Amino acid sequence: MKQRCMRWIFGLVLVLSLSVSAATRTFTTYYSCLPGTVTAVVLTNASVYDSEEAFTLTLYDAEGTLLQVITRGLDSYQSIVLFLNDFVEEPNEFSWGSLNIEANLLLQAGLWLGTEAAWVSVINLQAQSLSTEGLDVVYYWYGSNYANTEKRRTGIGVINPGDDTIAGTVYVYDASGELQNYSDFTLSPHRSAYFNPETVFPIDKELWGLIDIRANSPIVVVSEYYDAGGLLLDVDVIDSVYYLQVRQEEGGDS
Repeated sequence: MKQRCMRWIFGLVLVLSLSVSAATRTFTTYYSCLPGTVTAVVLTNASVYDSEEAFTLTLYDAEGTLLQVITRGLDSYQSIVLFLNDFVEEPNEFSWGSLNIEANLLLQAGLWLGTEAAWVSVINLQAQSLSTEGLDVVYYWYGSNYANTEKRRTGIGVINPGDDTIAGTVYVYDASGELQNYSDFTLSPHRSAYFNPETVFPIDKELWGLIDIRANSPIVVVSEYYDAGGLLLDVDVIDSVYYLQVRQEEGGDS
């Protein structure tokens, strides 16, 4: 009886392992191959299964133009690194934007961002797992802190990782909660846009706080932090909402 039970448990574990390995994992993030910047992607097969087509990486520029589709294999627990600059022939002002990664195994992905002199940020990417099935979502809300002071600057990128046009609004609040500015945006499929608070209002020691972004479909938000001289200090990729605004049955929004 004990042997039969152990056999059943082993079979269940094997079925679960196979089902997990076959599940599609999708990562949607950002990259920058602008002149003077470097992006590397580290990809790891976190399973016991070898795969000749472990992942497919799709690269779009800021205008939504497809640049590259890259497919690679990975052995069990093997890691590789791809320097995305190698796939951008002539870097220009549009050499940044949407990076999509799809895998049919347990893939782990890391994003390394930097300048030609040094790495400034390392991000362990999370596969998209948010399910809105059965919800009538009006807006997806994303938040980021910013600083537009004498010593710090911030740039905000918004990226459409999907195949449909997305509309949204960027709201800028100071530390006291006063709305300083807002700007509507529309993003065509896979297109990106950049918002620089410094071009909207002057530098001031009190100009820091929240950048609140709403969109009618999921996006990726990128916060780039600089010192007063324009040196890139850090990059934060925000691919998860902090609030889903759902339409109420009686017609209102929650």
